[in-house]
Amino acid sequence: MTKRAKWWLTAVALFALATIGGAAGLTVAKRSALDEAAKKREQPPLEFSATDVVKLEARRLEGELAFPGSVQAVSQATVRAKLSAEVTRVPVREGDRVAAGQTIAEFDTAQLRAQLAERSATYESAKAQLATTERTRQANAQLVKQNFISQNAFDTADSAFQAQLAAVAAARAQLEQTQLLLADAVVRAPISGTIAKRNVQPGEKVGFDAPLLSIVDLSQLEVQAQVPVSDVARLRKGMPAQVEIEGMPGRAIAGRLERINPSTEPGTRTINIYVTLPNDEALLRAGMFARVAVVTSDTEVLALPMAALRSENGTTFVWTVREGRIERRLVEVGRRDERAQLIEVRGGLSADDTVLATKFDNLKDGLAARVIGNLGEAKMATKDAARTTERTN
Repeated sequence: MTKRAKWWLTAVALFALATIGGAAGLTVAKRSALDEAAKKREQPPLEFSATDVVKLEARRLEGELAFPGSVQAVSQATVRAKLSAEVTRVPVREGDRVAAGQTIAEFDTAQLRAQLAERSATYESAKAQLATTERTRQANAQLVKQNFISQNAFDTADSAFQAQLAAVAAARAQLEQTQLLLADAVVRAPISGTIAKRNVQPGEKVGFDAPLLSIVDLSQLEVQAQVPVSDVARLRKGMPAQVEIEGMPGRAIAGRLERINPSTEPGTRTINIYVTLPNDEALLRAGMFARVAVVTSDTEVLALPMAALRSENGTTFVWTVREGRIERRLVEVGRRDERAQLIEVRGGLSADDTVLATKFDNLKDGLAARVIGNLGEAKMATKDAARTTERTN
């Protein structure tokens, strides 16, 4: 026999052996699958009580939206200079309480007093000249009626009288302006509060509109929080809110959503909301960082208890009992209500599906199962548990 013939005989033999081995493997795998199915059929069905299962139910979920923010005073003011002069006295410092109308700074008024004397004299002189021109006008009015002087002579006297009237008005305005400057030389607090910033010292000369002091009223505070545009539609004025302050862990302060800004902040695509905050114990300060949590009430949705859902490899599923068998069903979930321990189910289940409500180990697809008892009992048990959770919280 040639070498070529021997090679062909060897190849044919190997191929035959591989074919026989593959067929044997398939037979063994098929037999194992059949044996496994037979074992499942032979195992007694798992039994679940009516309280172990639930069905989809329309529930109103309460969601919580949380936003960062900062505490600020509702009423605050920066007091600015209304004249250009030297500061002679500043009787308050940072942290001092002041009342509305209290003196908080004084300016040097020597130059203003001199100006007041000058303008007072100018005003008096203008009034004296006005009296003279008025007498002249009245006399000329009588003379023109008797044809002793011409109409032009009377018009000249009348014009002089009108000009002096204007001069008196101008002198009076300048005098009143000086009086106002003298009054502004004594700076008074526009609001009651606490001095937050003192920008001047006695002896400094400041210009017009220069900042002198900042006053903050800590009796009325609010939190300004930044809300994404996507969440604004779920907020309404008057909603209750819980505020946590940085540096005060474990203590939530009850607030109220007071205002919602009508426009977004440039460059951030967020909208500012304002939550009023009581400060009865005077522990809060403007500028503190805060976290605002607003509880929102949504429309009714189909929901399940959170205990019924499982997660694995990034997927969410539930175990159902369907036609006497355990079935693993992937579901799509939505909003959560941590307080009531409910979660919205958006897809993957129907209202007739029976879902295992609690955690069971070693469940597999296809295992025989049955529910003992009336499913109506399960529904009532779920409602009672939810009400118990709400009362506890």
